[in-house]
Amino acid sequence: MLDRRSPIPLYHQLSQSLLAQITNGHYEPGDTLPPERELTQDFDVSRITVRRAIDELENEGYVRRVQGRGTFVAPPRIQRGILKLTSFSEDIAALGMKPGSELLTLRQEPAQTRVARELGLNEGATVWFVERLRFADSDVIGLNLSYLALPESITLRRSDLEEEPSLWKVLAEKGIVLMESDKVIGAIAAEDWHAELLDVRERTPLLQVEGVAYSGAGQPVEFHQIITRADRYKYHLHVTR
Repeated sequence: MLDRRSPIPLYHQLSQSLLAQITNGHYEPGDTLPPERELTQDFDVSRITVRRAIDELENEGYVRRVQGRGTFVAPPRIQRGILKLTSFSEDIAALGMKPGSELLTLRQEPAQTRVARELGLNEGATVWFVERLRFADSDVIGLNLSYLALPESITLRRSDLEEEPSLWKVLAEKGIVLMESDKVIGAIAAEDWHAELLDVRERTPLLQVEGVAYSGAGQPVEFHQIITRADRYKYHLHVTR
């Protein structure tokens, strides 16, 4: 029951009550939440209150609405630590899911100003550009854009990246092991091309991670931009004082 004497809004109390039922397994991923009319009766609240509660759960990635079908419990968001250098594929595999990748673009191109600066190159130097969609099981999670400063003796082939979902593993097999990275995490709103690739609506909040990965010798190798669905992905940090 909701506490009508509490200063906490009823819609937030309702969303937390539903969330508790999701996290304790009463509703599992893929299950349908009760319809709005049933929730208004069960909790003795207005339909506006119910809609605001569902909006809150949807914005936080716990449920998803499908027009004409109802509100479904979403799969749990993938958690990724930021204190240890791991690849996307390693994180997904550690969670018991199958990492996947769809190669969209592989080419060599002149480094533009930002890319050249991040990789310590002269503007116009040749870099490899790798654009991939990333999957956990069959669900699209994010988009990876990688700019690589590789020795001339190393060539990337489409077959390399179509057979192996981990770019870092492909590089390691060619003798380049990435050992450390700088990262900056921010939020962006989905543009039309993000929406199409990631199966979200335009202006949906997305997480963007930009960073440079270095070899063991401290040489910058990869400048990456990782854009992920905020409803399926989150970063966690443990700190001590």
